[in-house]
Amino acid sequence: NTDLSTLANVVTTLASMSKNKEGQVQQNGGEGDAAISGDGTVMEVQTSTDISKAFDNLTKALNTSQTGEQLSSDGSQAMEGTSDQDQTAVIELEGPLLTDAHTAFKLTTPSPMPEFLNVHYICESASRLLFLTMHWARSIPAFQALGQECHTGLVRVCWSELFTLGLSQCSAVMSLPTILTAIVNHLQSSVQADKLSADRVKVVMEHIWKLQEFINKMAALQVDPTEYAYMKALVLFSTDHPGLLNPRQIEKFQEKAHEELKEYEAQAHPEDTDRFAKLLLRLPALRLLSPSIMEELFFAGLIGNVQIDSIIPYILRMETADYNSQIGGTTQ
Repeated sequence: NTDLSTLANVVTTLASMSKNKEGQVQQNGGEGDAAISGDGTVMEVQTSTDISKAFDNLTKALNTSQTGEQLSSDGSQAMEGTSDQDQTAVIELEGPLLTDAHTAFKLTTPSPMPEFLNVHYICESASRLLFLTMHWARSIPAFQALGQECHTGLVRVCWSELFTLGLSQCSAVMSLPTILTAIVNHLQSSVQADKLSADRVKVVMEHIWKLQEFINKMAALQVDPTEYAYMKALVLFSTDHPGLLNPRQIEKFQEKAHEELKEYEAQAHPEDTDRFAKLLLRLPALRLLSPSIMEELFFAGLIGNVQIDSIIPYILRMETADYNSQIGGTTQ
């Protein structure tokens, strides 16, 4: 059986390293910090070798496939020659923003699925989706052309929106309705046990309702993989957030995604002239969902409420080869 905490432990390790680093700035001492992993055990967090160990465990636990390798092969080539690029110059991207490889987004969940869902299963499934989402973004040549500093800023402000689109796309594979039901039952139990206030539960329940409403409307539209890919690209290359590096270039890529999605709709759904607008109208609903509550719902079983934006830099800096070998196991 697959160790349900393997990829969740990677998230745990990265988050702990981030906290460890912050602690070392405040204190000039401490030989190593400990973190609670997804299965309740204590992990020593001292050096980056912990990440390698976590990935080794993941490799053993998951069956690798070739899909992930194909997904990023284009990207690794595109990375060459762009790292030293002048980030203030606006470049014109030759060819399409996304290729057929970028429409592939297949998640493999922990197997077998437990009869009664537990926090480890939910966290592991969410961790796999998070890594798959980061891998998808990294595989886009336009994203790579922006440079590493820009990568972190972009993903930090939109990871929750990308994650939600992934949840919607993989809802059936993840048995998301069952997961949300389990979370609701847990919330009700927490209120009865006085672990959570009624006001807090109300806020979280409203969030779950908004999430379910978004997923239901996407299902009603029968959004296909190509449309999901372009909706993610529109979210990823958004300049609506202040403080982003190279906003002119980011806006240029978003305009390209907009044009290509519009062209796709004209070809794939010529009879539905309003479909393009319907898809765009779904995007504002993503910003009604709180990233902090999303962390609480899907990652709370790791080390308390993991702050995803604190581990994003580590995930995005992973070597391409390491990234491929690990995420290859989460695709099928």
